[in-house]
Amino acid sequence: MKKYKVKGFTLIELIVVIAIIGVLAAILVPTMLGYVKKSKRASDVASARVIHTDSIDLILENEEANDSFYNLPSGATTYQKTDAISGANYDLVLAAYLDGTSQADGSAKIWTPIDANQQEFCDVMNSRLGYKASDSKIKIKIKYTSSGGERYNRWYLGYRKDTPSLVEVWVGDGSSGLGTPQLCLYTQVNKSMTSSDG
Repeated sequence: MKKYKVKGFTLIELIVVIAIIGVLAAILVPTMLGYVKKSKRASDVASARVIHTDSIDLILENEEANDSFYNLPSGATTYQKTDAISGANYDLVLAAYLDGTSQADGSAKIWTPIDANQQEFCDVMNSRLGYKASDSKIKIKIKYTSSGGERYNRWYLGYRKDTPSLVEVWVGDGSSGLGTPQLCLYTQVNKSMTSSDG
């Protein structure tokens, strides 16, 4: 009588394989999540570069838009910020904002002026880009999240009060009212920055 040898894996072999897969997953998953976060950040920096280029082109080509963009009302709110490279403090003056996710309060589907003085700039910018207030679609999505896990949901376009030619693109929390610019994604000085001062 012939004896048949059963082929297969023993329980110990299966446990070892599962343990190896678990160790590999523990190493790879955080690495992959880091790559996803970096790609979202790179996407937002590229979007900020486009916003910056569009606004600079408009400011240089259209005198009324230029005057409107830099028409700082008396008593305007400025935001104390720190340059990520030099460490110098400066005042940020905001001119316009645009919702970057559906989590924002929904009031800024087009470039919206901070003050009535910037209305001409926003009108020309929206017209040039084909943005209409009746559109329900988010124009330029923000993908990056803060280190605390909250999503940034509003684009801010502004300039340095002491050096107005330095136009900057920020993202921040716009879930209630105007919100606050929290992270500078693009400026002329050093191209992409990551300053997160309040």
